[in-house]
Amino acid sequence: MLNILGQIIRWFFIWLCFVFIICLAGAFIGVVSHLLFGLIFIDTPDYKCQAALGFSNGLRYSGVWAGGLSIVLCVTHARKEYLQAQVKS
Repeated sequence: MLNILGQIIRWFFIWLCFVFIICLAGAFIGVVSHLLFGLIFIDTPDYKCQAALGFSNGLRYSGVWAGGLSIVLCVTHARKEYLQAQVKS
């Protein structure tokens, strides 16, 4: 019973780390893309406003996909661990 509970907690934290990494990457890509498009398409861009808008949009849109993609990554990781354990035994 304790082993199962430990595995649940372990996979929950792995899932949470994947969600955090995906949201962080989305926020970073949002900031970079908004600043880049601001430089290209706006004559005098307000960099602080563009960066804030990019952070908000990137975090929002990556947050939509983060949960599901993290589940897929966890299942892929668990499958890889399972196959490695089968080869060893």
